[in-house]
Parts: sequence; C-alpha cells; structure tokens
Amino acid sequence: MKRIGYVIEEIVQMDNMNEAFDTVVHGTKRKESSEGQWLIKHREGFLREAAAEIRSGHIDLGKSHETEIVEAGKRRRLQIFKMKVRIKVAAVMIPVDRHLRRRYIRTTASSIKGRGLHDLKSYIERDIRQDPYGTMYGYKYDISKCYDTVIHDFVRYALGRIFKDKKLLAIFDQFLAAFEHSTFEAMYAEGVGLSMGLRSSQGFLNTLLSVFLDHYLKDRYRVKHDYRYCDDGLTLNGMKRVLWKHHDIVHERIEAIGQKVKPNDRVFPITEGLDFLGYVIYPTHTLLRKRVKKNFARKLHDVKSRRRRAELVASFYGMAKHANCRNLMKTLLTANEMKKFSELGVSYTPLDGKKRFTGEVVRLGAIVNKEIEVHDFERNVKTSHGDERYLISFRDKATGEFGKFFTNSDEMKSILESLSERKDSFPFETVIRSEIYGAGKTKYKFT
Repeated sequence: MKRIGYVIEEIVQMDNMNEAFDTVVHGTKRKESSEGQWLIKHREGFLREAAAEIRSGHIDLGKSHETEIVEAGKRRRLQIFKMKVRIKVAAVMIPVDRHLRRRYIRTTASSIKGRGLHDLKSYIERDIRQDPYGTMYGYKYDISKCYDTVIHDFVRYALGRIFKDKKLLAIFDQFLAAFEHSTFEAMYAEGVGLSMGLRSSQGFLNTLLSVFLDHYLKDRYRVKHDYRYCDDGLTLNGMKRVLWKHHDIVHERIEAIGQKVKPNDRVFPITEGLDFLGYVIYPTHTLLRKRVKKNFARKLHDVKSRRRRAELVASFYGMAKHANCRNLMKTLLTANEMKKFSELGVSYTPLDGKKRFTGEVVRLGAIVNKEIEVHDFERNVKTSHGDERYLISFRDKATGEFGKFFTNSDEMKSILESLSERKDSFPFETVIRSEIYGAGKTKYKFT
C-alpha cells in the first residue's frame, strides 16, 4: 500500500484548526479559566500562528505538569500540557487519525472514532453466534506496562510505513520526545515510553501494534477471529492447539518490539466466560464483570447526594444496558433506593402534644355538599363556643387547597374515633351533608 503524503496541507486548513480548537476548549471549567478566556479572545490570531508553526515542521510543546493518578487500581504517570499545546496536537492528530483508521483491522478498538468497547463487544458476540464451532475456545493476553515500555524506534518505523511527509514525521518525533523531557523518563532508558497526556500517544500505540501484531495475525497466519482493545488482546478458535500456536506468535511478536506479555495469559473454553472489555461474554448471554458490579454497589451504598446518585446510576446503566442485567439493575437500585422525606412518614409534634394543621379555618356550612378529603383531626380543642370540640383537617378536591373546621357533632366524633383505630384509614373522601331536626336545629354528617 502506498505511503501517504501532503498531510501537513490537511492539518493547516482553518476548518481543521477550528475543529481542534473546539475539541480542546470546551466545557465551562476550561472556558472560564484564564488560559481559556485568552484563547477565546485571541482565537483567530492564535490559530493562524499555530498553523504557521505546524507548517514549519516544528511545534513548541513547552513544559508539562506531571502527576500520578490511580485508575482501575493501577498507578499511571500523567503529563498535563497547556491548552495551547493540546490544540496544536489535536490539529495534527485529527487528520492523522483519519488516515490511520483505514490501516487498522476492523476488530481493533480504543481511541478510534466510532470504535469503542461496545462496538468491539458486538463483533465478538456476533462471531460467537454465527460461528459457534469456530469460537469454542479463546486465548486472552495483556501487554505488561504497555505505554511505559514502548520503544520509539519501532514507533518511528511503523509510522514511516504509512506516512512519507518529512515535516509530519519530524512533528511525530517531537511528540515521542515529550516523554524524554519528563522527569518520569529518568526511570527508563532513553527513547522508551509514550506520554500519557498527549493525544498522539493512543494513535502511536495502535499503529505500532497494528503493524507488528494485528496484520501479522490476520495477513500472515490467517487468524479469523482476532480482537484487540488497546493492549488487551483476544483470539478465538475451535481447537486449543491452534490457540497455543497463537500464544507463541503473540509472544514472539510482542517480544520482537521489546515488550512483554503478562504471565496471566491463558487458553480456555468460552463456556467459562470471556472476561473482556468489562463484561463476561458467554455463548448464550453477557453479564457485567464482577468488579464493575461490586464497585457500583459500594459507591451507591456510600453516596449521600441525590444528584450524585443519579450520575452513578446513569453511568452504570450505560454499561448494564449492553448486557443481560435487568434483574441486577432491579436488585441494586431497589436495595439502595434513596427515600424522599415525604415517604418517611415523619412529622413535627409540638411540646403541648397538639397537632398543627395548615389552611384557613372555615365554617362547616361553607363546605356542605362539596367533595373533600379528610386528612386528620385533633381532639378536645377549646374554642370560644365551648370545649371538647374536634378540629378536622381537609383538602377541597375542586381547588386542591387545604383547610380546617371545628365540629361538636357526636356522630362525626364517633366516626373519626372509629376510623382512627383502623390502619390506613386516612385520608378518606367524603361529602358533608346537613339535616334539619327538632326546633329548626341543623346537624352535619359524613356521607
């Protein structure tokens, strides 16, 4: 296949430079930082200068801030560059990644646009479903400290087989040298390691493994079912002895570029489950990896904020929806459901023991023949009309407003006392009617 030239001309086009700017300077935090505000204010001038710098074949990466992070239980060394540098690197890598993508085998993923872990997972599930006898066994491997042990000369060779633009290759050399200028580099030999902080590093690693491993397995050894996600690899076959040959080929190719496969690689029947990409894939179904479930359950148990809980659930759902996890979701979310205050059934009781009802006091005659909900009552309330009155809290169904009224009706009192002895009797719906009795007297009752 012919090598690619004239990539610099694609990089310095203003459409590409603007895309790189928008990719890096996004989000409130970055835009409101002092560097972000300066970049937004001087956008056009900065992009013209950056394009001229790239066209010259030399990019000033400046100094980086260095730190260590813990990710999935692993300590990683991270270089943090200024946004000005990241815009220039992104401008270079956007068209470069587009060209590189066409050189990768279809079943490699990670840091490739449109090829995430779910895309690769769907290919594995499809191949197992369509070729059950040719995927009965699997060989799974992982490269030890992959980014830290990459030898630059092999990366240069792999990139040189794809690109012939000398200025672009010179820029690639500067990206590789970024790790050499780091204090972390003192731990390694010169010309070893990729910077975990530059966007270029993912593309460089994918290219290295594509040239020295993926295409050897596919083109030279005709491996039908081969999958790779960054430095994790998997091959499937219907015979164990073939997979042990894959084992020898992988070790030979990885060691040829100065790296090592972790000693926990193995050949196994897929009926045990393919622990890959955060899932355990079986021939008939797919489950989440146990560690993912445990981490989510632990975080959900400790969370206090309703907003943070919603974020965790959304993140977990993004993984669980690609597996057969309906019962798992129900179990975890029901067991850890955070209750609202209104669901706790707690209310304030004043020191005098009397209840306090909301709403205005209304005459009983004013709500006759209206549909209401009786919510609660208070006994033996003293009023200007006499003692031992009952105060009743209600809600008007027509208006939805709460109110309260006094009554001395023996019938109403008896009914309320009887209902209070029953469980879940309040609130109840009723219509209050009035009746005339005796010498023009009026009495009120629930109906």
